[in-house]
Parts: sequence; C-alpha cells; structure tokens
Amino acid sequence: MTPRTASAGRGTGQRIVVVGGLAVAALLLVLVPSFTDSFYTFVATRMLLLGLLATAYNAVFGFGGMSSLGHAAFFGIGGYAVGIGVTRWDWSPLVVLAAAVILGAVAGAVFGIACLRVRGIYLLLLTLALAQALFGLVFYQTEWTGGDNGIPNIPRDGLPSAVREGDGYYQLTLIVVAVCVALLWMYQRSPLGMTVVGVRESEARMSATGYRPGVLRTIAFTVSGAFAAVAGVLEVYLQGSVSTANLSWQISADVLVFAILGGARHFLGPFLGAVMVTGLEVWVSTYTDRWTTVLGIVYIVTALFLADGVLGRAGWAVRRAESLRNRRSPDPGPGVSATAPVEVNA
Repeated sequence: MTPRTASAGRGTGQRIVVVGGLAVAALLLVLVPSFTDSFYTFVATRMLLLGLLATAYNAVFGFGGMSSLGHAAFFGIGGYAVGIGVTRWDWSPLVVLAAAVILGAVAGAVFGIACLRVRGIYLLLLTLALAQALFGLVFYQTEWTGGDNGIPNIPRDGLPSAVREGDGYYQLTLIVVAVCVALLWMYQRSPLGMTVVGVRESEARMSATGYRPGVLRTIAFTVSGAFAAVAGVLEVYLQGSVSTANLSWQISADVLVFAILGGARHFLGPFLGAVMVTGLEVWVSTYTDRWTTVLGIVYIVTALFLADGVLGRAGWAVRRAESLRNRRSPDPGPGVSATAPVEVNA
C-alpha cells in the first residue's frame, strides 16, 4: 500500500468516525427528554439555543476574524420581537421569527458598516458601545418595552399544542437549532463564506484580487445577526419573559468565552463551548454557591493551556497520535518513496 493510498484510507476512516459520532449525538439529543426530568430538559434546551448563539457569533469571530462584544444586541432584538409582537400585536410565531431574522440582519448590517474602520480592541469597544446604546434605548422606552421590568407572561398560545410544554418545546428547539446550524455550515463552506475567511487571513491580498473586504465583513455581521436573533426568539419563548437582561453585555462576553473554550477555528467549537459552560455551571452550582469562581478558574486554564480550544487540542492529540504511529510503521519497501506526496483532506 502506497503512502497516498494509506492517507486516503485514513481520511475515509476519519470521515466515517465523524459521521458516526454525529449520528450518535443526534440520536442522544432526540432522546434527552426520555431519560431526564423537566429541569434537565430545560437546561438542555438552553444549551441548544446558546449553542446556536455561539455558532452565529463565530461567523464573525472565528471565521471572520473580528472580535465583538455586541452580540447581545441581536439576541435581545430577537427576544423583544417576541415580547412586543406577541403581547402588543398578537403576531403568530412564524411572523415573529421572520421579523426577528429581518431585524437581526439589519442590526448586523448596521454594526458591520459602523465597524468598517476599526480593528482589534477598538472593534471590541465599538461593538460594546453600539450594544449598550440599544440597551439604553430599550431601557427608556417603557411604553413599548416595559423598561427595566421588561415584558412578563409571554404566552406560547400561538405555538402548536404539541410543542408548548417542556418536552415538546425541547424538540421544537432541537429542530430549529439543527436547521440553523446546517444553514450556517453551508454558508461557511460556500464561496462567500470562504472569501470572508480569506479576508481574515489577509485583507490586503483579498483587496488586490478584486474583493471588497468591507462588504464581506458587513455580510458576516449580517448573517451572524440574523441567526443570533433566532436564538433570542427561542430564549424568550422558553423563559416566558424578556427584559433588558437579554441585552446585557455579559451575554456578549459569555459567547466570546464559549467560542474560545470550544475552539473558534472549528465550526462546532463554540457550540461545544456553550454546552460545556452551561453544563458546568449547573453541575457546580449544586455543590457550591461560588460556582462563578470555579468557572473563572476554568477560563484561566483554557487561556493558558488550550489556546485553540477543546476541539483544537483534541485535533492536535489525534494528529500527534497519527504521527507517532507513522514513525513506528514498517518500511514501505523498495520502490516506494517515504516522502511521496500525501493528499490532505480539507
């Protein structure tokens, strides 16, 4: 067997393992309500919607190379679309979802345009300032938003009866999140998504080849804002209320941590980070009131030893194991070059 054939075999084996793992994970997710009580079903629902928020955020952060502390704005926009639409105008869930996506996309475009001339820490500060400006607007528009009290008692009456309660709503959230994550995956793998990655790698080279980095950055914010708003819709239907807490800057900080912890350069890294942090928060809080201290220690350890996140470290371990196995493999025999080119699977 030549090195090229062996590499192709390993690539096929890895794809089979990944597909099999995803299939098992999907099956377990569907069966969550069957082996958990109502509280843990609620927690699993929050994991899903926060995973969607983190994945949407990564369209700007990990793949776009733009740090942001303003994604709570899009999350809150989705939430207030539910609160105002349902309680003021009796909108159906589909109308609420469409309005949230449109408003989130428009807000994302505004953020993208406003941030065209800034990078690095200044981008963080500007996105934070924009989100806080929206926070202030919502806080003082008490007639529409309820101010600091928010909008309580938001009903699920518009949803089909089968998905109004805990288990049914979990299944609905799972379907919506799966569809949104699949759409984000297709976007990231599309020529448009890859050009955004190209801007992250070298803006000057992309400009030299005729692309407009400013337009691509704005598109990344627009896509991210639309899907982050969907997560906000799911959150408010789950909680039954919306307030200025949905626009809090801590939410933006949380999704940044999710992305870093899971691995921002990996598509599912932020989703994994959201699941890990949410699960760790629930688990630790059952033993101590100082669970925030434990989470802080986890963040510090991640920053020091897992610079590429959990998935990045896992990938490094797999590559290291393969390298050691290849070194111990027997000589391929005469007529076969040990330095023959090896195909790399993207």
